[in-house]
Amino acid sequence: MPRKSASTHTAPARKPRLSRQERKTQTRASLIETGRRHILREGLGDAAAERIAEEAGFSRGAFYGNFTDKEDLFLTIVRDDQEKRFSVFRTILESDEPVESLLKRLREALADRVTDPEWIILEAEFEAGALRSEKMRQTYIELYRSMLKDGRRILKKLAQQPGIQFTLPPNEFLMAMLSFAHGMAVSQRLLGSEISVKGTRKLICSIFDRLLTTK
Repeated sequence: MPRKSASTHTAPARKPRLSRQERKTQTRASLIETGRRHILREGLGDAAAERIAEEAGFSRGAFYGNFTDKEDLFLTIVRDDQEKRFSVFRTILESDEPVESLLKRLREALADRVTDPEWIILEAEFEAGALRSEKMRQTYIELYRSMLKDGRRILKKLAQQPGIQFTLPPNEFLMAMLSFAHGMAVSQRLLGSEISVKGTRKLICSIFDRLLTTK
């Protein structure tokens, strides 16, 4: 009777152990992601560092090893959010495509931002916090100036594209679009079905096309 061959089953390869810095980076990223969901749900005023740490599966010490308090975490979330927002526009401008297609993608990206319910909630929390806290107000001013600086860089690069024509000076265009987008985002979030997402997107795109055209 033939002998049964020995099992050739091999144990799964072990995952490489993370370094201390890699673990710290993962912990911080998890706290930021969980903190964002927590603040969106509870609001900054009712948010609690201990509950955020618990929801993320970490100790209180892990939280305070990465952030001084919940406001510090919140400002990190807002900074990350602003950087991601402008990286979308920078990526579009770096693409090699016809001007008409470029403008369409830019206005759609702006409409995406305005109709993102999470963005305006975080923005409203930031503004309310800045009215109460001098530290948060200074950060608000810092990020506002950074936003204008990034916006001007984007418009400068956009103005270099052949066939682009601004109906307003670039700085005025930037201020007009930022103010209008913010107001529309607030109205759409508060009024809900009274101002549909589809209607909001259509209006944003219409204003964009009136202020920025092709020759």
